[in-house]
Amino acid sequence: MAAPSARDQFRNWETVRLELEQVVARVDPATFEWKPVAGEKVRSIGDLVRHLCDAESYWIERVIEGKDWIRHTRELYADHESIQERWKQLRARTIAFLDSLSPTRLTDTKVDHRGNLVTIGWILWYVFQHEAHHRGQIYMLLRLRKPDRASLVD
Repeated sequence: MAAPSARDQFRNWETVRLELEQVVARVDPATFEWKPVAGEKVRSIGDLVRHLCDAESYWIERVIEGKDWIRHTRELYADHESIQERWKQLRARTIAFLDSLSPTRLTDTKVDHRGNLVTIGWILWYVFQHEAHHRGQIYMLLRLRKPDRASLVD
């Protein structure tokens, strides 16, 4: 039996991301930018999606691939649709990267922004678990905003 591909090793992430994208796509623009309390450090769903784009772009495109990186700010991605489209583009690029990645390269090392030596496998795991973490925050914000909704997924 052949060893699983790099993409196969992270297959569950695709399921988690697709469900999260489907939930976020149904969020109305007002809820997308709603915050339960005022404050600079309080994030809306939109802020969290922009943050997830930042993280995926930074780790995959900048650290692994050595490409330029830009912040996904509200000024650049002000509306609901533009940041979701960017998120889908990043996902497609990450999947293409996984498809091209030999499992033996998962142990290749890169240097992060703090000067730490990290493996490509660690980076991918970090990006995917980071998304799962913020998925919980997004779902909580939806529950706070619309507590009577029967399901976030349906």
